[in-house]
Amino acid sequence: MNIKKQFWKTIYYWIRYLNYDVISREKDDQEIWLSNKKKKSIVIFSNYVTTTQEIRFDKSKIIENKEKIESNVGYKPSSIQFYYFTDKSITTDALDGTYPLKLKFKIINEDRDLERAMPNVFLTKLFKRDDSKKTAISYRNKVLSNNILDKHMQRFSPVTYILIISNVILWLCMILYFNRFSDIKLLDVGGLVHFNVVHGEWYRLVTSMFLHFNFEHILMNMLSLYIFGKIVESVLGSWKMLAIYLFAGIFGNFVSLSFNTTTISVGASGAIFGLIGSIFAILYLSKTFDKRVIGQLLIALVILIGLSLFMSNINVMAHLGGFIGGLLITLIGYYFNVNRNIFWILLIVLLVLFVAMQIRIFSIKEDNIYDKLIRDQMLSGHYDEAKKIVNQSIKKDYADDQTYYLSGLITATKSSKAEAMADWERGLRYFPNSATLNYEMAIANRSLKDNDKALKYIKKAVKANPKNSQYKNLEKELSEKSDS
Repeated sequence: MNIKKQFWKTIYYWIRYLNYDVISREKDDQEIWLSNKKKKSIVIFSNYVTTTQEIRFDKSKIIENKEKIESNVGYKPSSIQFYYFTDKSITTDALDGTYPLKLKFKIINEDRDLERAMPNVFLTKLFKRDDSKKTAISYRNKVLSNNILDKHMQRFSPVTYILIISNVILWLCMILYFNRFSDIKLLDVGGLVHFNVVHGEWYRLVTSMFLHFNFEHILMNMLSLYIFGKIVESVLGSWKMLAIYLFAGIFGNFVSLSFNTTTISVGASGAIFGLIGSIFAILYLSKTFDKRVIGQLLIALVILIGLSLFMSNINVMAHLGGFIGGLLITLIGYYFNVNRNIFWILLIVLLVLFVAMQIRIFSIKEDNIYDKLIRDQMLSGHYDEAKKIVNQSIKKDYADDQTYYLSGLITATKSSKAEAMADWERGLRYFPNSATLNYEMAIANRSLKDNDKALKYIKKAVKANPKNSQYKNLEKELSEKSDS
């Protein structure tokens, strides 16, 4: 066994996969102390021991300095484990103890000893992977790196990876299913739209976070998620990172709904900007990141914002909302345990913003997204696609008078004016006071020389919209013909 390489490799794996931090370097880096504050665990790796007597001395030293160790790490350790890497045949019989500390001692003479010492099967399999191209020095450099950003980036981040994989798989499924993207298809699979959300489709606040417009869109977002997700997950933990990600994404979507009423919004960028907001909160709270690290993060943020300016369909309000959401929820989580007065102030601010957004969302003028999509298809000459959207809107009970008006125009273009009139009459059964539909029926009946019926419809149109000069002129014209 290459003792030196396995020594540094094991320490690296404990840091990367088990979230330990280096807290002490002893005896010219022949003894490395690691700590996991959440688990209240200390692990000591050594490659200098040659006799059992030295191990006994280590044990007595730990027990004698128990209070000093607790003061240095900031918690009372639940266990301290020793891993001795040596080619000497040493026994640790009767050395393990539980009082006044839980102490465990393990001798690593060969690879199988190391495999047995692994805390779980997952880490054992990872450790057995071929790493012949890596050296002890490469592992040592990673372990002892002074760059805080590098330390966080090398940590294993399962939630970040799961989120990236989920987004990519969904993207590939959409490619296979749709072949090409369109607004109506993104709307069908869960895109965020003001009209649908205010009609009760709240699930879109979440589903829209996992959809993307095109390859550039998902590539940009997944690269950003990889960087900022790993940092937040390393600092705060997997579950907290996931909570911040989802909360910020939903909060950003609420902000988007407060301002955008005619667009379909998709993408993970609101949630990603929430992670960036969380990082800024961490920088403010920890005060441990040096200027170099802050500069690196700011450069990454500037590049992200700069590249986004060259992409279409960018939802700036979702980005801003996500950033604010991530910043606030991180600060709220921190001050819950540290300062309840600040916690309540921030929570009230968050609730006020949330209530204000709900008032805004449900009070601004509602635009029927389906009517917009129908018009877009008609302008592109895709009348069959436009008709499908009409039918879909009617089936969902989202149709309004404009939907039936557009349906009639489509029918008039593809079939006949008589069938178009049937569409408008159908619409008038649901919307009898529609100025648009009554006006179209007046125009159609006038063209058929049925001035009396035309006059009846135009009077309803003028009554519904008395300020429309076009309606008033037609009413005057038909009234004069009727009098003559």
